[in-house]
Amino acid sequence: MRSTLCRAAVALAIGALSLTPAASHAAARPPVPGAERIDGGWAVPAPTTGPSWYDAAYAKRVLAAGTKGVRLPQGATLPNNAKPVGLATSGIRPGIWLVTIQTGPVFGFAWCTANFVFKSGSTFGLGTAGHCAAADALGGFPDVTAYVVPPVGSGSLPGFYHIGTFSLSHNNGIGDDFAMINIKPQYNSWVNPNMPVFGGPTSVYATNTPTVVTHFGHGLGVGLGGTPRVGLCTIMAARGGNAFAWYGVGFEGDSGSAVDSFGGQGVGNFTHIVILDGVPGEILPGMLAGTRLTKILSIAAGWTLVTGTWPVPTP
Repeated sequence: MRSTLCRAAVALAIGALSLTPAASHAAARPPVPGAERIDGGWAVPAPTTGPSWYDAAYAKRVLAAGTKGVRLPQGATLPNNAKPVGLATSGIRPGIWLVTIQTGPVFGFAWCTANFVFKSGSTFGLGTAGHCAAADALGGFPDVTAYVVPPVGSGSLPGFYHIGTFSLSHNNGIGDDFAMINIKPQYNSWVNPNMPVFGGPTSVYATNTPTVVTHFGHGLGVGLGGTPRVGLCTIMAARGGNAFAWYGVGFEGDSGSAVDSFGGQGVGNFTHIVILDGVPGEILPGMLAGTRLTKILSIAAGWTLVTGTWPVPTP
């Protein structure tokens, strides 16, 4: 599950070109490194491990810092020397870089991306993929941190903040993969529902009509520091209408990111790179897949989607 950029690239290339259903279902081992059994087929979940400098000491500093946050460690680097300061859009919003925490030797459990903003009563929620939450995320280690550029006038500096805790998590494969993060109330004024660059979501995409889609994520390849991408979504009704799939560019670290139609409506979240689908005739090899927003809202009972503006997001 915690594989590298090269593995994801191999998954897309080899999965699309050389696997057959018979070979895939008969294989006792993953057809490519990082692949997991999903619904009887093979797919690569798309989170990755936290950066090596995100260790126990750094995690404890972030958890204790409150609204002051913690700057990146001196000399901290990401693959290909990408600069996290490239995240210029402010606020706690779709597309921010998440590092979830677990107990044990690896404290940065998963490097993922946030999807949509939700609200229940006076509480804001932020979505991501269910598999971005550790097994004990609803128990002793529910904490979520994020690299945030605070709004102008807040008096705070860009860095990692302990933004909230997991309140629910579904990690049941393509079409049922979502987690909710309850945002700490001291950050309510920092919440921004708009996807960077594109804007939206303006509403829920509720039809099955194919559409051009947009997403913004922190993948290890095209995505470091946060990048916008466009794809073509041709499958809207997989897994009984709970999953969708599209052709586009996605890598580990993008997991959880929001996917909108080009008109700004929320389609769902990005969770998996499909090698070979175990449900015949639903999702083609090499496609990116996720959970429909309609399904997400049924998982997150009691929460409503907070809408944004399109096509130009607010700062």
